[in-house]
Amino acid sequence: MKKIFTLCFLFLLSAVSLYADKTSNLFVIERSKNANVVNYDAVLSDDGKINEKNPIDAYWLLYAYKNGEREELSAFDKKAYGYQTTYNKEKGNFDFILKAVKEKPMVLDLYDNVPKAVIKINDVDCFLEKVYIESKDGALGIPKVSFYELFGKEVATGNPQQQKISVK
Repeated sequence: MKKIFTLCFLFLLSAVSLYADKTSNLFVIERSKNANVVNYDAVLSDDGKINEKNPIDAYWLLYAYKNGEREELSAFDKKAYGYQTTYNKEKGNFDFILKAVKEKPMVLDLYDNVPKAVIKINDVDCFLEKVYIESKDGALGIPKVSFYELFGKEVATGNPQQQKISVK
């Protein structure tokens, strides 16, 4: 009986993984407020391409509590940490705008079959690795952003780049 249960469990586990979305981590947003981060993954189709209809999966990783458990972004969270993607048929990639840094548009594409978000850091094309947001509590407890920093590696050389951008 134990063997039958084990085999059934393994079968169900493999069936679930066959139909689960495959993802590849792109970058995170860290904040001064606490250790929780917003994680951004590219969603991949079965053929390894970025999913045209649902290219991004964004969610919280709760490190400040709950041992890094995943939690979906709420409607309120999406106002600050949401994004917009548009598939560019001509180039076969995605225009990608992150609400937290909307003045810095990105491109989402495959590089050596690995999804990457490319952004200008110090006027150089870079693979985005992290955004750090410094904020203070404002009116009604709504955080007021002082500055954000972009961290990445140059597409051409792999050299690290970092840029601090003040918010007025």
